[in-house]
Amino acid sequence: MKKIFTIFVTASLVFCTESCVKDFYNRNTNPEQATEQMLEHDNLRTGSYVAQMMANVLPSYQRGENEYGSASYQVVQGLTGNIFSNYEAASNPGFHQTNEYNLVADGWTKALFEDAFVRAIAPWTELNRLREESPADVALGDILKVAALHRVTDAYGPIPYSQLGSGAIHLSYDKQQEVYPAMFADLDKGIEALESLLNGGTATYMADYDNVFYGDVAKWIQFANTLRLRLALRVAYADEALYQAEAAKAMACPEGFLEADAALHPGAGAWEYPIFVIEYNFNDGDAKPGATIVTYMNSYNDPRRAVYFTKGSDGDYHGVRMGAVVDDKYAANGLLSKINCTNNDPLKWMSGAESFFLRAEHALRQGDDAMARAMYEAGVKKSFELCGVGVGNYLSTTATVGSYTDPVTAGNSYSTNLTDVSIAWSSQSSFEGHLEQIITQKYIAGFPEGMEAWAEFRRTGYPKVIPTLTNSSQGTIDTDKQIRRIIYPDSEYKANNAAVTEAVTLLDSEAKEGAGDNGGTRLWWDQK
Repeated sequence: MKKIFTIFVTASLVFCTESCVKDFYNRNTNPEQATEQMLEHDNLRTGSYVAQMMANVLPSYQRGENEYGSASYQVVQGLTGNIFSNYEAASNPGFHQTNEYNLVADGWTKALFEDAFVRAIAPWTELNRLREESPADVALGDILKVAALHRVTDAYGPIPYSQLGSGAIHLSYDKQQEVYPAMFADLDKGIEALESLLNGGTATYMADYDNVFYGDVAKWIQFANTLRLRLALRVAYADEALYQAEAAKAMACPEGFLEADAALHPGAGAWEYPIFVIEYNFNDGDAKPGATIVTYMNSYNDPRRAVYFTKGSDGDYHGVRMGAVVDDKYAANGLLSKINCTNNDPLKWMSGAESFFLRAEHALRQGDDAMARAMYEAGVKKSFELCGVGVGNYLSTTATVGSYTDPVTAGNSYSTNLTDVSIAWSSQSSFEGHLEQIITQKYIAGFPEGMEAWAEFRRTGYPKVIPTLTNSSQGTIDTDKQIRRIIYPDSEYKANNAAVTEAVTLLDSEAKEGAGDNGGTRLWWDQK
């Protein structure tokens, strides 16, 4: 009986142990949350981080039910780069601050900074911890890190970079002339790891988490390589040696350059195209196409207008000037065009035509005019192809760019002809004439990604942009030179005061012109 009792008790304890353990896991596991074991399956852990980064290179709807992605895009992108490049202009009188160079509205000037570091870099930090075990996954993260943060440094100047991933609570800032070499080093790591993957026979990787290139490894390398050439040219006036070295690397890349649009496409979850929501849903339209891009395209009789814009009620295309004086009825006026888009459009990061224009400028700087012309004309043709429009005799056009007339309020007009630059390559003979042609056509092809267009205007002076009608900067921004940067957020002064104060000192030490944390101080690469 003792033996039988002992066996019974032992069996009961084993049964109880097993069932209690099972009950413990059942009671203490969130059925809606992935477990550690689940996270290791099919790259779910790293894939989720990569997907988060992709969704936040530019703000998209991928935010969850408690946040509104189009509003994030509006303050991060729409009220900064899109306005400053005059791809768009605010037509709602309530959104006049950045439209008029008044940068006191902290909610608008902090958004790009905070969105990038919270939304894009937080998942990169988690990825970075897995570098040894998942090098290819982290390679994508390194490329996306540069794609997100070059927009931030190009808007503010010095930013935290070298300490990212260190675990430090209060991050110090790096000079922009230190950030750029660090970004090139990150591109080196990303491209090298993806090339190893490709050379090992893996052409598609992490496709389930990729709504940009759907796992196409070669395209990711081409995107990173095109990004390298973009950033190499960005520093051409500030550091000739760095430009030449990085451009040479880009030209030598076996996979070449991206010739398709890089864009975040709608996935399986919630999606909306922020420009559509801003143009068609917010207050009868918070923004409209910019007067500058519409004036260029009207002057050139550009067939891409019908792809980019809707016609006004008079059958013509009309944009809005930056700093225009508007009232509550202005946005609803049928004479004004809208951006032609749907709520299901992809969110474009980079035009497939950009790589041609980058190579055109590089060839021009190397003294190879024949190659510069070939790449310039190929870039125009590629843009037309991506728009689904025939190029016709566009490349032989010698028309120049006229003035701007506001069809609603005459006082918003700009009576000066913008530029005598034309499209036909042979109509220009100087380096500057050809450079203006290249940048102007890159500007038209790159629509609607305004942060890049604004950066290129500051770097080169092209395309010539209609200046703001109303300058409310209290003298910190020259109307003719236009805005050169946005200011650091109040939140940084409150939470990281010593570091951001030092950042302003670094900014001043690099600036060719201007001083202090205001919109008139030039960045390090802004040397022309």
